[in-house]
Amino acid sequence: MGKMNVDAGMPIALTLEPGSYYRCTCGKSANLPFCDESHGGDEHPLRFEVLERQRVYLCSCGKTGNAPYCDGSCGVALADRT
Repeated sequence: MGKMNVDAGMPIALTLEPGSYYRCTCGKSANLPFCDESHGGDEHPLRFEVLERQRVYLCSCGKTGNAPYCDGSCGVALADRT
């Protein structure tokens, strides 16, 4: 997932409305965790869709196998993980 904050230790919990979102993977965005097109070169945001209003947990450590969502690889247990 690119440059993530491996010291963060916690996923980013957000309630999102239906739509398309772009998760910053370079760490240069002023609108983290979302992309503001500050990246350059070969860096690209991770596009994801939300189909209904829901609480999501976005990975901040870069260890997930289900990007952009946290899958608990960091050791955090989430009751209602996406």
